[in-house]
Amino acid sequence: MQIRPFPWKPLLLAPFASVPALTLAGLGSSDAGAASDFGWGIFFGLLLAVPASFVGMLLVGVPIFLILRPYRYALLLATCGAGFAIPFLMFFGDAPFRTTLGAVAAGVAVAAAAYFLRPRNA
Repeated sequence: MQIRPFPWKPLLLAPFASVPALTLAGLGSSDAGAASDFGWGIFFGLLLAVPASFVGMLLVGVPIFLILRPYRYALLLATCGAGFAIPFLMFFGDAPFRTTLGAVAAGVAVAAAAYFLRPRNA
């Protein structure tokens, strides 16, 4: 039996993919201009989205990865599906559409980054 390494690199780096996704989703959201939106997007991405992405990845992403690890073809679909579904269910109905869109974009970006950063033999 071959022991496959645990993917530490995606676990530590993928949550930072939420910053550009949240920043791009928030452009044009205020009257202050794109430069203001860009700066606030990076600020809130680092302050809120990265820690939330770490928690979400530990609570949801790692168990999904460990369960679906043998099924490599279903892994991308399930990972990005969870990255979409969890923020969507958390924010839909209670938050403005743009907030939901930013959270979903950040979730899918983190899920895709985690998938593509994983070791090839994992």
